[in-house]
Amino acid sequence: MVAEHPASPPARRLRQPSWLDLRLITGVLLVLVSVLLGAKVVAAADRSVQVWALTHDVSAGTILAVADLRPARVRLFDSAAAYLRVPQSPAGRTVTRTLHAGELLPRSAVIVTPPGAIVSIPVQLGNAPGLARGELIDVWSTAKGCAPVQVLSRVPVQEIHEGGGGLSVDAASTQVIVRVAPAEARRVVTALGSESTIRLVVLDGDLPLSAAPKTAVDRCVPISAAGSPYRSSPTAEPAAPSRPAAQPNAPGPPASTDAPTPSPSPPPSSTPTSRRR
Repeated sequence: MVAEHPASPPARRLRQPSWLDLRLITGVLLVLVSVLLGAKVVAAADRSVQVWALTHDVSAGTILAVADLRPARVRLFDSAAAYLRVPQSPAGRTVTRTLHAGELLPRSAVIVTPPGAIVSIPVQLGNAPGLARGELIDVWSTAKGCAPVQVLSRVPVQEIHEGGGGLSVDAASTQVIVRVAPAEARRVVTALGSESTIRLVVLDGDLPLSAAPKTAVDRCVPISAAGSPYRSSPTAEPAAPSRPAAQPNAPGPPASTDAPTPSPSPPPSSTPTSRRR
């Protein structure tokens, strides 16, 4: 007896994979949704903002430029409104106090630049030690045989042009750009027009405020006549007290004199002279 084998099922032909597979599409959608949700959660948890920070030290009165600023991302929480955000550029404004490199720029430290006069001061290289933009300087005028005169006090350096500029005949000088009031600009022009040497003094640290210089810059005061603030004046000898004049018909004893009182002369003798017999 011959055993009967069951009939084999017909063979199924393999199909090529398709990008429209429902499982593949579902997996891709799940990945995208998880990424979006994660990014939203991270963005909601990050409370940092971008504000402006200083790239170097600047003194009060400096007009900010693009090179003076850099964006910084920090967490300020409730005090974020007190600082300038990155979309709002403060370039062209003036700082009202000294700021240091890396310090965040607060809104209260910048104001709209007031009107002023821009003056270029040519200075020999040896008369401007360690000069940089944003530093405070004093400007002095010195002439041979004359006492030095202070032209400007505590002015910030706005720009520095090395080599005297393109139109300068003196390549060994430096053009220092300052921004001052019109009256102070007149003092600078007067000092530059005289036969004197301009010297700059760089101020460092928290120095006390000083009064604006008012000494005429076109007048030569000899050094001997100017004197020194550290020289004490000679002590004068006390004068003899004056003697009050005697007043006529004034009550009281008569004024005494230093002359001695003459003694009275003796009376003449009454004894007769003897005669010789």
